[in-house]
Amino acid sequence: MKAILLTLFFLTFHLFASDTLVFGAIATVNPEIMKKKLTPLMKEIEKATNKHLIFKTGYNYADTIKKFADGTFDIGYIGPAPYIKVKNINKNALILLAGIKNSQKSPFRSVIFSKKGSKYRTYNDLKNQDFAFGSPNSTLSYYVPKYMLQKENIAQEIKRFRFMGRHDKVAQYVIMGRYAAGAVKQSVANKYAKYIQVIATSKPLVGFAIVASTKLDPKTIKKLQHLFENFHNIKALKQIKKSAIGFEKREDSQYNRLRKIMQEVDKYK
Repeated sequence: MKAILLTLFFLTFHLFASDTLVFGAIATVNPEIMKKKLTPLMKEIEKATNKHLIFKTGYNYADTIKKFADGTFDIGYIGPAPYIKVKNINKNALILLAGIKNSQKSPFRSVIFSKKGSKYRTYNDLKNQDFAFGSPNSTLSYYVPKYMLQKENIAQEIKRFRFMGRHDKVAQYVIMGRYAAGAVKQSVANKYAKYIQVIATSKPLVGFAIVASTKLDPKTIKKLQHLFENFHNIKALKQIKKSAIGFEKREDSQYNRLRKIMQEVDKYK
């Protein structure tokens, strides 16, 4: 009897597992907020694949990158620098399904800023001051702004660099006066616009993408590709990013410019 029950348990578990996908994401903001933003999209994926989705993230950026690389996540939402890092760990880990297409008014940019009304208004004002980044694996809260500081020959003049983990924390700590300046993505800078002043803004870069693990079965991958090629729920996209207007095809070669930026920054770690 015990053997029969055990067999039924494992059969039930297997059936449940085969009908469940893990959706992973880099938590650029609080994980619960991130989950809320992505839930409408996840529901669309569930309808297209007839599978249940479970949202997961890592303990931090580095752990999330590891989980994308080892196939823990079946599908996910990932930023450009983390995507490149996953490919560096395992070049065959991910399939690019689609990129988030943004309106021209809100491209994917990094903003270097200080507290509104403070004396830190230019690159030169940051000499011998403390500067806040998000994660050392972040595109817009580390790699791009660090590159901007290096190009202006200011990076070596900064007194201390500190990592806050998430974009929101960078903004909050700079506004509190704990750091002279910091760097965040454009959408976070917009959120705190009343309390900050912009020192510099980067050129636009390729943004977030939806990816699938190469471990996922081909039939499900085809369903996902069809979904993103014919995606019409703009409301679900706006929940993720207000500037989103659809999905677009994404090629690995589109990340080459950022790869060069990351290489330059990593030379001086």
